[in-house]
Amino acid sequence: MNHVPRPDSSRAERELEAARKISQALFQHLTVEELVEQALQTALDVVDGQAGCVLLANPDTEQLVFYYAIGEKAPLKGTSFSWSEGIAGRVFQTGESIVAGDVKGDSRHFSRIDQDTGFYTQDMIALPLKKWESPPPIGVLEVLNKREGHLNEDDVAILMII
Repeated sequence: MNHVPRPDSSRAERELEAARKISQALFQHLTVEELVEQALQTALDVVDGQAGCVLLANPDTEQLVFYYAIGEKAPLKGTSFSWSEGIAGRVFQTGESIVAGDVKGDSRHFSRIDQDTGFYTQDMIALPLKKWESPPPIGVLEVLNKREGHLNEDDVAILMII
């Protein structure tokens, strides 16, 4: 009888773990900033990402602003760029997620942030952040550099839970 090894954690198990962690955070009476931090850390944990950030839109300046970041060489809170630039800008403008497997080869990549921080982005998932009742995005969630393998559509499905 052939034995087929199962991966350490299946997609369904990772989805359940993400939902469990977020539910747990919601019942801890956290501040908004603590909840954002917990959600971002959960996102990195469940897809094994090296770094991530939450960017919020500033309608007055038409910029995306780094609200929170986790990872080595993370951009400083308050760093901003035009919401028409980069992969994050594209996600914000269209409201659709993007999986970029080779960021350096992607013409949409806004390399200034990597240059300013010294961080090397290899692959990325960018998801629009939306309010429940409001279709236009209020910002973007980015997860960068899967530690093993590459970020993919399965990871997007898991991150959508968060």
